[in-house]
Amino acid sequence: MRLSLPRLLATAALVGGSLAGFLSTSVAQEFSLDGFRTCARADNGNHYCKTSASANWQRVPVEFYNRFKQAEAEAAAGGASGQTKEMQEIADFLNDISQYLKDRAVAGGSPANLADIAKSAVATKAAVDTQNLKSAREGKKRLEAFFKNDANFGVFMKSLADERQQALDRRISEAALEAGKNVTFIESYVAGNILSPHTADLTKFGEQFAKALKERNLNALNRANTEFSRLVAANNLTDDYRSAMLAWTEKNTPKTSEDPQTALARQLGITERTRFLIDGDNEELIFLYNNASGRIVKSLKGDLVFKDRNPTICFAQDRNVERIKDLERLTMAQIQRQELDVQGVRIAQAACPIDGMEGYDVIVFQRIGLLSQAPGYVSSLVRKVETTFGRLASIPGPEVVRALQDEVLSSAALEAQILNGKSSGFGIVFNNPSQGRICQTVADDPEAHRIAVLQKTGTVFNVSTDDISFTRTSLDDAFADFQTRKCNAIYASATDLAEIVKAMKRERLDYVVAPMWVDSLEVKAVLQAEASQMANVMAKEEEARKALQQEAAIMKQRALDEAAKRENIERDLQSRNRSFARAAQDQVSGIVDAFIAEVKASGDKRGDGVFGKAAELFPNLVREYKQLTRDRWELETKSYSVADFGDADWNRRKVEAVIVRAEFVLQNRPLGRRDEICFLLGAVIDAEFSYLRDAVTFRCDTSEAEVKRWQIGSRFSSRWRAAAQ
Repeated sequence: MRLSLPRLLATAALVGGSLAGFLSTSVAQEFSLDGFRTCARADNGNHYCKTSASANWQRVPVEFYNRFKQAEAEAAAGGASGQTKEMQEIADFLNDISQYLKDRAVAGGSPANLADIAKSAVATKAAVDTQNLKSAREGKKRLEAFFKNDANFGVFMKSLADERQQALDRRISEAALEAGKNVTFIESYVAGNILSPHTADLTKFGEQFAKALKERNLNALNRANTEFSRLVAANNLTDDYRSAMLAWTEKNTPKTSEDPQTALARQLGITERTRFLIDGDNEELIFLYNNASGRIVKSLKGDLVFKDRNPTICFAQDRNVERIKDLERLTMAQIQRQELDVQGVRIAQAACPIDGMEGYDVIVFQRIGLLSQAPGYVSSLVRKVETTFGRLASIPGPEVVRALQDEVLSSAALEAQILNGKSSGFGIVFNNPSQGRICQTVADDPEAHRIAVLQKTGTVFNVSTDDISFTRTSLDDAFADFQTRKCNAIYASATDLAEIVKAMKRERLDYVVAPMWVDSLEVKAVLQAEASQMANVMAKEEEARKALQQEAAIMKQRALDEAAKRENIERDLQSRNRSFARAAQDQVSGIVDAFIAEVKASGDKRGDGVFGKAAELFPNLVREYKQLTRDRWELETKSYSVADFGDADWNRRKVEAVIVRAEFVLQNRPLGRRDEICFLLGAVIDAEFSYLRDAVTFRCDTSEAEVKRWQIGSRFSSRWRAAAQ
């Protein structure tokens, strides 16, 4: 039974093959022979090859090595099939489409127009098989149109192109190395055998090699190497060649029979402690921490803690690689996952210095990045791990690759949606993740947008949220500031971002669409949260105000009640003790009145020579009153009242004590002024001996503490004032 094309497509998709069921691999993406994809001659004269599935070298016979190199040269030159370079590119394009669709099927998705793609792909493959270049070209154009708006396909193709370029560079380097050895043989042979019949042929090959090496042409290098190998074999020069290569090896590298990994370990001084530096996936991202600086300690639970909470980080690899900023973001994410309680991270913008690694808290590198450095640099880090640094964490290679690919795909997809006008919301374009200066062009609710952005910048910038600043500006000013580096990021709406991206493409500026997006609903949620928070704050403030008001009212009422209670108590006390208090007051006031009368009677002497009982008991009052009299002050009125009255203790006898408030109004005729003075006069009334004891004088406005001290010293107990509660 024959299946229709749609049914055949469905069947292929069900078995997970996508277009693989229709397109056999017409031309491999990278040359291989018997499973081996690359071969090289070691410095010791042995031959090694690597398979597509392994990074380890395997020793192979010299016959296989020669056959591999010959086949590789023929494939690079066009191969036995006779396909043109353009036909080869179309065949590769079909294989790329097949692989891309297979990957999408595995990920759980296929394009909606899969049937149309399959139909064009099958027709194009048929044109390739029949060497119909015109039909193959038309088929390729149709297929390119199907994927024109697929951002993920563009990223996939760029990745493949990068891989192929790396493979091509590697093959050129290997071919150039072999050509260089051949040139060495030619020079040494011609110099020692100038009259040999082979000299002319070898000299021509020398010129051919010189041209190919200068042009870095893989086909020319492979062709020259293969033809030269045949010449050596045909003219019985194999032994001479081997002797020359042994001499070259002896001169340039130490003779070794070790495999490359063992030789590398020996060269670097690798031990069991440092084995992880060279063994493992090349893409693995490794973190080391400084365990000898004292800046990193362990808590009671055994967790690592950064004492200053602002660790310094450097990368032990070339920072000029394109992916370094992506690796910095992965580093920041890993530091956060480790829960090390850090506030900010400072990443050095230069590689770890070979003689200053101890100055950093954390060293980060990809294994392939470290091993690409000079041997002396790697050896230095190996020694540091032995003495100063320990392994903190690592991110497996596949996870690193996946994270980088996801970020690229996310940025590419966002950019495509923005340019197609299919996005609504807000985003960021930036060019330097190590800074956080954002030009904010959204006019409405800027604070809500700032909060929404800060919740997502952990995957964009390599600085803490405290170091991210926002500057409100117009779209035109933001673009200008981006060019002058006043800001390294622009936050705008989807419509404005489309204009920004187009302008950056036009001006050929470096930029990346940040793999984050702020939806209008998120901004609204922030506003609602702020409104709710403000309402809660206002409610709490009002509740606190009412509580304080109620507390104040209660305290005021208590004070009023206490005052009324004291007033009633004092009214009762004063009613019962009024006669006793008045008698005590009269004793004190009588002495003062007598003194005032004597001063007045002294006339022009103005109190000079007047002393008496008042000067003995109340010297401060007497001294001040006399001075006022000398200064032409005259007594106008005087009054006395009981400030306090009660019992005191004198030599274990209970006696009365009184404090009299004496107020005087005086006038000064020359000055034309009238003033008031007030004294508190205290004394113990010893009726048994008819004597006033322990008399004191205080000014009314500064006497409270002194009066209290006198009362305590006299063990005074009031019969006039209510006791303080």
